[in-house]
Amino acid sequence: MSKPFQLFPVDKLPPRFQYPNDLIRIAMTGDYPEIYPWWFIDANSKAGELSYSNRLREGTNLIPFAKVDDDRNDIACFDGTDTSGNPKVVMRVLDDSGRSYSFENFDSWLTAAKADAGRWQT
Repeated sequence: MSKPFQLFPVDKLPPRFQYPNDLIRIAMTGDYPEIYPWWFIDANSKAGELSYSNRLREGTNLIPFAKVDDDRNDIACFDGTDTSGNPKVVMRVLDDSGRSYSFENFDSWLTAAKADAGRWQT
């Protein structure tokens, strides 16, 4: 069952950064499609605090919003320098594989997350 979650507040975001409207709606309502093994990071959770502290420690302008719980363990982040309101999604790859990938925006990331979920459903 889906449930609402908190996004990072404006004072923790880069200047002029805007979350995509679809993500704001999802966070406020909790109404989103089944995307397991992906899940949205609640800013007020331990995972949200850890993700934000990593952002500060690394000095990146990446804003984490989702994580995948499979053998990848990747974190989906918005490019905090993109002030378009539909920012690019940069993937933080947490292993030493050398993998690197990104998505044009939230919609393209969500399409890929749904495809991942489809592979997990039987």
